[in-house]
Amino acid sequence: MAALMVFTVSYNGIRIKVRVLPSTRDVQREFSKGYRQRANGKHIHAFFAPALAANAKHLGTIVLPTNSSLEELIPHEVTHAVMHKMGGVHCSDDEALATAIGILSGRIARKISRGVTYE
Repeated sequence: MAALMVFTVSYNGIRIKVRVLPSTRDVQREFSKGYRQRANGKHIHAFFAPALAANAKHLGTIVLPTNSSLEELIPHEVTHAVMHKMGGVHCSDDEALATAIGILSGRIARKISRGVTYE
């Protein structure tokens, strides 16, 4: 599926590629083609796919739809990405996690709202 927008956001060494597709159906199709099927049969609304190569330019890719609740989906997928980078966070030392999630989520939302296309 051709993406409507493709761009990169970064913060503090975390670099994430973002692909925005027209609908959740398109996101589901992309997930089903290149990634594992969900065992519980639930529909995929958005996803984070870690980069496979150790020397990749991006930590991974977040795939989002335009026809769903981006204010919920963006921080959810950014959380997966940041936790993938950090390898886990102790609950008493979660400030770096929360900061990265907030900044990266805000950057993604701003780029989508401005209609950024391809980078």
